[in-house]
Amino acid sequence: MGSEALFIFIAAATVIYWVAFYRFMKETGQMKDERGRRINQIASEKTLIIVQILLLMSNLAVDNLEWLDPAKMLALVYTVAIFGHALMRYYYSRVM
Repeated sequence: MGSEALFIFIAAATVIYWVAFYRFMKETGQMKDERGRRINQIASEKTLIIVQILLLMSNLAVDNLEWLDPAKMLALVYTVAIFGHALMRYYYSRVM
């Protein structure tokens, strides 16, 4: 995948995420109450931990495996961060 395709993929993932996030928050009204804020806080904390681990692993992988493209690894971490946060928020909205 070239850099242009990678940029388009990241832009599309971001747009899909923000549309889904806006629709979810508008339909459920979760940011208006304490429960919604707490769900978002917990999901953000868990996502941050996962992103930190992925950044460390991708940094080590790029240093040791020369055939890996750092831009692709960063795009992977970005995509996992976006959709991971959405999935965590969905999970905690069901559990809490």
